[in-house]
Amino acid sequence: MRRDHLSGLTGAVALAAMFAAAGPALGAGQAPALEALVESGELPPLEERLPANPLVVEGDSVGKYGGTWRMGMNGGNDNGLIVKTVAYEGLVRYDHEWKNVLPNLAESWEVNEDATEYTFKLREGVKWSDGTPFTTEDIAFAVEVYQDPEYPAGSWIDNANNPVKLEVIDEHNFTFSFDKPNGMFMETLASTDGIHITSLPKHYCGQFHPSHNENADADAQAAGFDGWSLHLHDRCAWGWEMIRFSNADLPTIYPWILETGLTANTQRLNWVRNPYYWKVDGEGNQLPYIDNLEMRVSQGGVEDLTLAALNGEIDFQERHIATTVNKPLFFDGQEQGDYHLGEVIPSASNTLVLQLNLNHLDPVKRELYNNKDFRIGLSHAIDRMEIIDVVFTGQGEPFQVAPRPESAFYDEELAKQYTEFDPDLAAQHFEAAGLTERNGDGFYLMSDGNPAKITVDMITALRPEWVDMLEIMQLQLAAAGIDLEINSIDRTLFYEKRPAGEFDAQVWAGDGGIEALQEPRYYFPFSDESVWAFRWAQWFNGTRPEIAEEPADWAKQQMELYNQVRASGDPEQRAELFRQILAITKEEFPVIGVSLSPNSYSIIKNNLRNAPETMFNAWLFPTPAPMDPVVWYFE
Repeated sequence: MRRDHLSGLTGAVALAAMFAAAGPALGAGQAPALEALVESGELPPLEERLPANPLVVEGDSVGKYGGTWRMGMNGGNDNGLIVKTVAYEGLVRYDHEWKNVLPNLAESWEVNEDATEYTFKLREGVKWSDGTPFTTEDIAFAVEVYQDPEYPAGSWIDNANNPVKLEVIDEHNFTFSFDKPNGMFMETLASTDGIHITSLPKHYCGQFHPSHNENADADAQAAGFDGWSLHLHDRCAWGWEMIRFSNADLPTIYPWILETGLTANTQRLNWVRNPYYWKVDGEGNQLPYIDNLEMRVSQGGVEDLTLAALNGEIDFQERHIATTVNKPLFFDGQEQGDYHLGEVIPSASNTLVLQLNLNHLDPVKRELYNNKDFRIGLSHAIDRMEIIDVVFTGQGEPFQVAPRPESAFYDEELAKQYTEFDPDLAAQHFEAAGLTERNGDGFYLMSDGNPAKITVDMITALRPEWVDMLEIMQLQLAAAGIDLEINSIDRTLFYEKRPAGEFDAQVWAGDGGIEALQEPRYYFPFSDESVWAFRWAQWFNGTRPEIAEEPADWAKQQMELYNQVRASGDPEQRAELFRQILAITKEEFPVIGVSLSPNSYSIIKNNLRNAPETMFNAWLFPTPAPMDPVVWYFE
């Protein structure tokens, strides 16, 4: 299933025009509960709630209204589950195959030749969940908020390197323009990064902003906030440092809307259908088919959700529960739980990425970690097949951090280099890196006479298998003369240590296995998630000037190539430039991988129709949302 995500702009515009031309009869049908509200006068008729050109979404079969989709959240701050289920409603979206960008809230768009201007036409008549029209005023308000220097957020909207400018043409048409070409902008909008611009209803959120309410600061302080920006952030927006979706009063454009807000003590988060949702099936019936969502909030970890799934209390889910350890349990429990397993293709290139801190504040460790021979030695000292057999029951194969075989950028040499377990070869590379003496415990000594010790930060609660993997690696590296210490910390501290620079190494999963072009964090110092060269990434992005450092020449070359990628509207040219970046990655070998992430699975209730039997799983392609849950239904 090789995928090429480099869809051309011309093709995207043609698709937009094709979808805009289609349209069923308005107001063909609606959920029975809404019919009663219309008859009572509490709700306008369906034809007044739908846009003039609703988006048509079709499943394998026309569905039936009713039912509750049950799933599980891992704690009250599991914001990602909601984004990947309900909140994927941007101007555009991806198709099921993660190849083409399709219309969504924008029914069509045009792009100029140098990819600096993008003009969009909004779907006329779309309404927020409280019945207020969704227009270019909402787009303008979102740009105003995100570009306000007092607002604690960050996205493409306020990108210092290439900030967006907005020209509102009329109520439904607007243009985004950039100083520099932005050839990958449509892919950005189709990912989770695109939902920020469509998430701030001006008529509601304007009350928290001083440009629209002169008392915004006073209101914020009365509500217990230091200023308007944090108050708005809490009521309307997307900050990771707080629980998202805590405000049930916030109007949205989602298929389901919150019945009550999410709090730290919520046990079940309930969603009900949005009567103003703007999509229909091929016969003109308003979507979604399913009435309600019920998200069980587990405070006891994944085990609670696993038990619920085995008991038949989960209707569709992959997130959290689809672990390697659980797969035999779920396979054996299919008949009793009345479900079956679907196939999930992960985007991750690797089960674990070991990121040494190349910007370490300790000059001795910085010199050692920047020595490629040292990194190669570590890689040859890892017995990957032992880890695969013990932790993943033989699933997977030795693999570096590289595009997956399904990617158009797959390079077998990059994926397989230095994966052979060879202690003698590891010792040769350690010696080439300057490690020639050992202490009484058998550990190599660094140039300052201290043992070669690597303290690895990890979040235990996030991926339990990382503990098992690191414990095996700890024994393997000790045998090779390297002292590996496992440091389990919470997520807040994990992130706080990055700008401080006071860490040896961190581990994470291998994002960018399929969406390599959009998520190159391990291929060059691209973002804050490029932990291995965090300070070089700040230099690249023009952020945190107080800690930014000029990168090594090879990394600067990659950055210049990626700027050319961003500037190009030609998918073939972008692909060629990115292959040059990967060639440098192969030569420099900045991070260390363990094994290729094996295919995962989903739990699918047997009476759930139109749900995907196969799907990708990624953050930028936030499944299952791109697989159109609005047309799923219970038979």
